[in-house]
Amino acid sequence: MKTESVARKFIIAFSAMFLIPLLVAVYLFFEYTGTSTRDFPRISIIFFFVVLLGTAGFLITRSVVRSLLRTSREAGAIADGDLSLRLSTDAGSEISELAKNFNRITGRLQRTVDNLQSSRKQMQTLAAQLCDTGSRPGDMTATFDVFLDTLLSLTGLEVGVISLMSPDGKSMKVRILHGLGKALKDAVIPAGDGIIGWVASHGQVVTTSESMPWRGGDLSDLEKSMTWALHVPMAAGGRTRGVISIGLKEGQKELSGDDMQMILNLSSQLAMAVETAELKRKEERAYVETVSALGAAVEARDMYTRGHSRRVTEFSLDIARKMGKPDWFVKDLESAALLHDIGKIGIPDKILHNAGPLPPDGMAFILGHPIGGENILKPVGSLARLCPIVRHHHERFDGSGYPDRLKGEEIPIAARILSVADSFDAMISVRAYKPTRDREDAMNELVRCRGTQFDPECVDAFIDYLKEHPETGAVVTS
Repeated sequence: MKTESVARKFIIAFSAMFLIPLLVAVYLFFEYTGTSTRDFPRISIIFFFVVLLGTAGFLITRSVVRSLLRTSREAGAIADGDLSLRLSTDAGSEISELAKNFNRITGRLQRTVDNLQSSRKQMQTLAAQLCDTGSRPGDMTATFDVFLDTLLSLTGLEVGVISLMSPDGKSMKVRILHGLGKALKDAVIPAGDGIIGWVASHGQVVTTSESMPWRGGDLSDLEKSMTWALHVPMAAGGRTRGVISIGLKEGQKELSGDDMQMILNLSSQLAMAVETAELKRKEERAYVETVSALGAAVEARDMYTRGHSRRVTEFSLDIARKMGKPDWFVKDLESAALLHDIGKIGIPDKILHNAGPLPPDGMAFILGHPIGGENILKPVGSLARLCPIVRHHHERFDGSGYPDRLKGEEIPIAARILSVADSFDAMISVRAYKPTRDREDAMNELVRCRGTQFDPECVDAFIDYLKEHPETGAVVTS
């Protein structure tokens, strides 16, 4: 409102600039000309021109001021955050040119804001992936893929490689790559050799280009394909975990200081994630080995179940691989299968070794062992993903199983696979409380219970595997 008040005053003042000189001119005309000229027609003509010029000045001034007011309002809206708004360019040439320049500035600002918002989302996704590494230390391929994709997007580049140090520290192996031929994905570089090996062993950043080629020795095909490149070590815990290689655009000697700092910071975070995953894998492996030893001790209490978990694990992995499951899934299934009967630790010997009808309290112990196994695994957070598999490996596809009477796809697919493998081994093993089935009879039973007790897809995969491997599934006598 204050701006409009000033504008009105400006219109009046600017219009007066036209009227006052004209009135002065009229006064001087009558003052210094003869009375004979003071006739009405001449006075009318002069008066007409005075009014015409004054009106024209008023209209021109008002138009200019209105354009300025509109531009001011639009600029104010942009300043308040509406970056999608653009100034009107239909005013006078000077104001129009000013508006066009302002719009170009606003457009660049809008693109900058959009890029920042996109970068923020990408960083949030990357942070979520890195955090997820702590809960699932199995396979970090997805994390590496998101990390490299985010890094390239933030820097506006298209080529990148993440190479990791082998467990024995003797070589660097490509884990993920973008923008390069798939044939380079299996590249292995001896530690200390080439650019990547040198960066890994010395922990220093290296930039290469046509004007600054690498002179430290022979290069691998991967390194030769990245003439313009930045190689950054991934260091954490006092050692280099890997190397991030970013392909620069031709003629680009270096990245900006901000981009370089961002890459260094992100490489350190990724290295810490790798180190955390490695520590958790060691922790998990130690726990699994301990619990597996306890499970073996449980099986040793009963001569009829000796080796059962190992065989069930082998059958489960055969089914999973036949179904085309990814490596991380197979690894989780392997751990769960080894531990699936760990809950039997709490079953008394009189029930575990009972060859006849179960005592009144026996069924409660049998039905409770999946939950008991889950409770044993819960204390280790990284094994939480195994708990649903162990808990539900006695559920039935038709919903009549235990402990939760889950049905169909409500049952985790890993538990459905485990159920088929567990039942098959139980049928072909010698048990005191039931007759033993031969391999063909056990296969027929799986087919008969397909869709009721077992997932049809899991049964079909296992039957196909058994037909392809006739040596698998011989009757177990001990």
